[in-house]
Amino acid sequence: MSRRIHSAWLADGWVLGLAVLLLWPQRLAGYGLGHDLVFTPHQPLTRDCLGLGSVAPRAVPLDALVALASRLLDGAVVGRIALLVPLLLAGWGCRRLLAAGSLPAQFTVAGFAVWNPYVIERLALGQWALLWAYGALPWLVRLADRIRRDGPSPRAGSGLLCCLGACALTPTGAILGAAVAVVVATSRRAPRRGVLVMLAGLLVQLPWLVPALVSTAAATSDPQAVAAFAARAERPGGALLSLLGLGGIWSSDVTPASRAGVLGYLGTGFVLAVLLVGLPVLRRRFGPALTGRLAAAAAAGLLLAAAATLPGLSAVLRWSVRELPGAGLLRDGQKWLMPFVLLAVLAAGAAVHRLDGWLAGRLPGSRAAWAGVLLAGLALPLVLLPDAPATLKAPLTPVHYPAGWPQVAARVDGSRADVLVLPFASYRLFDWAPGRTVLDPAPRWLAAGTVVDDRLVVGGVTLAGEDRRAAAVAGLLATDPAPAELAGRLAAQGIGWVVVEAGTPGPPLPRLAALRPVLTGGAVELYQVPGAVSPASSSGFSIGAGARWLVVVLDLLVAAIVFGAVCVRARQLAGRLLHWRVTSRSEDLPWAS
Repeated sequence: MSRRIHSAWLADGWVLGLAVLLLWPQRLAGYGLGHDLVFTPHQPLTRDCLGLGSVAPRAVPLDALVALASRLLDGAVVGRIALLVPLLLAGWGCRRLLAAGSLPAQFTVAGFAVWNPYVIERLALGQWALLWAYGALPWLVRLADRIRRDGPSPRAGSGLLCCLGACALTPTGAILGAAVAVVVATSRRAPRRGVLVMLAGLLVQLPWLVPALVSTAAATSDPQAVAAFAARAERPGGALLSLLGLGGIWSSDVTPASRAGVLGYLGTGFVLAVLLVGLPVLRRRFGPALTGRLAAAAAAGLLLAAAATLPGLSAVLRWSVRELPGAGLLRDGQKWLMPFVLLAVLAAGAAVHRLDGWLAGRLPGSRAAWAGVLLAGLALPLVLLPDAPATLKAPLTPVHYPAGWPQVAARVDGSRADVLVLPFASYRLFDWAPGRTVLDPAPRWLAAGTVVDDRLVVGGVTLAGEDRRAAAVAGLLATDPAPAELAGRLAAQGIGWVVVEAGTPGPPLPRLAALRPVLTGGAVELYQVPGAVSPASSSGFSIGAGARWLVVVLDLLVAAIVFGAVCVRARQLAGRLLHWRVTSRSEDLPWAS
């Protein structure tokens, strides 16, 4: 095996080692449940998973894919795969983009891709699906650049669709992936190539875009969310300084403690230094066209991430969120930093490559100098963010659901009536899941449609939700109706069951004396609404039958196209494996492209 291929294996092993270290709490038995991370034994495929309910399709097609995967594998296995794969994709993809670099450079880019504030904070917040877009981004850049230079081909096209499909697990990831791909692929000499990439990016977004257009949920959002979810200054110096250090997430609960002190400033200084030193190296390695496109995407992402903290732009964002349909996706600004993170990671590897070459020219044959550069490349991400594993310990430690959950799920399975979940609040704090607030797990347990509060409380400010049905229920509960009135009005709205999650803070429970107790006394209680319950479809909060068929047909079409691309790509990879010959170029590894 050649020295270069051996180095590639070592760098890929470093990625795996760091990913395992970050996800070490997942070695324990149980299911992932922390902040936005929710996995259950077997998530049901409900209408909300396809965007056909009354809620905004923010988790489309993510929930549908998890539901299908959990029919093949237990949710605990699905959850571990979902967390590990994007980290490996990010590290391996960034290393391949810088494949011609020295061994210290490859270790640096591989390690920094996995171990940086952006990844840690998003993992701690439970937004693993967004990291699939981050993991797909370096591969997407390679393929889009190949299409720009050489034109479309079955190999590049199938790979591009696979990467765009990975990005499209969430609407934000879909937009980010498509935008970067279009920026990289667009060429003045061949504008058709950029148009084809744009159409592919639009195609994979149809599963969430079409439900958003036909949904009964509000198309606009609460403008207060712009300030609530704005990038946060982790230390004196302003939010922009934190963003330049690849951090600045809005939630202080998931921010590593080290970001508030000297190491936070050093992290920002490190990013600025590697951009200054590494960008010229990237320009020589990638060429001015690709480097310029990456820099443009990174600058746009940084500006969008900081917009809510900048005078003038914050007002524009508030107006957009209040008036423009779908602009609510902009409210969490820091997540748009992703292209800037990719550029910083690549620049770090390029800077170390330049340092390695500089030392080799002045100290030829010095193993001590080479070893020093290698150790610096290995240690820098860990030294700048030493408390990453501690930050992830609580949110990534699996939990064991109380025994009542399977019983409740079995009783409502097959019911045509929907379920109201109480206390009426979106996030929970359970004593059996200590050290974290968690998104209500009920919608991922129950096969019936669930009605949960989609209002968010951030920094003491309550942000209005987008689910009109949830708003109607909230209005009903606020009047403290008599037991008989509560039962009658729930039945009229198509709600035939009430689930009470005990032991979690929230608004006072309504009087449930008129409901029939089914399961009581445990961590989860179930009550049945007596009498005739109207069909959920007649509640006035469901989309029409024609729109439902349109969504389903488009979902199947997109799934077939992406699955076909995966099969083509798998066949290409299998062919390369069969004919693989060991050479001195790491790009010739069968999985390198």
